[in-house]
Amino acid sequence: MSSLYEWPLELIPMVILTPILKDTEWISKQDPYVCLEYTSSKFRTKTCTDGGKNPIFQEKFVFTLIEGLQELNVMVWNSNILSADDFIGSGRIQLYKVLSQGYDDTAWPIQDRSGRYSGEVRLILYHVISLSLSLSLSVRAHLLT
Repeated sequence: MSSLYEWPLELIPMVILTPILKDTEWISKQDPYVCLEYTSSKFRTKTCTDGGKNPIFQEKFVFTLIEGLQELNVMVWNSNILSADDFIGSGRIQLYKVLSQGYDDTAWPIQDRSGRYSGEVRLILYHVISLSLSLSLSVRAHLLT
């Protein structure tokens, strides 16, 4: 892949909400949380207690991007206290738009284990040149003047 940027870049996804989630609770409202994975980096939102089918998250995470790897995995779970957490769904987030335009605000579909639609996860994605690279470039520029 030809790159317009100096690597590494940092991807900053902000999990906003997960509308129309499949409900895994029988009696009470579900308590969903979202997990994001990119290579070996894994992040988890806080549990949205009683978030039900339309939980709202407003959490940011920072991933250092690797050139050529353009996919982020997302999984949504329902937190349980007395039993194992229930899997709601998962999906793959394509990074082409955020890498080419610097910004992406999209609701991505998720599927349950049988491949059926189980909701969406809305992510706002943007990228920046990593702070260490930015500082390095500004120090070099200062030394040259």
